[in-house]
Amino acid sequence: MSYQRVVSGEIRLRDAASIASSGRIRGNPQKMLTVGSYYRTLTQAKTNVRKSLVTILISIQLGVVRPEELRRLFDLVGAGIRELPEEEQERLVRILRALVDHIVL
Repeated sequence: MSYQRVVSGEIRLRDAASIASSGRIRGNPQKMLTVGSYYRTLTQAKTNVRKSLVTILISIQLGVVRPEELRRLFDLVGAGIRELPEEEQERLVRILRALVDHIVL
């Protein structure tokens, strides 16, 4: 999400790295995340998304996943999970997991 703010010109890449530093799980939380590390992680994330989308397309092509079921899943996700109260978010996540399990034959 911070990178979307970089792309829109709202913040600089250095600011995005600073934001990411505060939510670090690995490494020394007191040490600032470098711009290079942030950018490398961002590049890896973009690559993972691309590969996931290709996997979905191939799954549709092979008939492993039906497009109409994916559409239902995307509609649920697009409804805005963040707008729901916390207990409803947890319920929606359980529903999404069940739907994903059902979609993948």
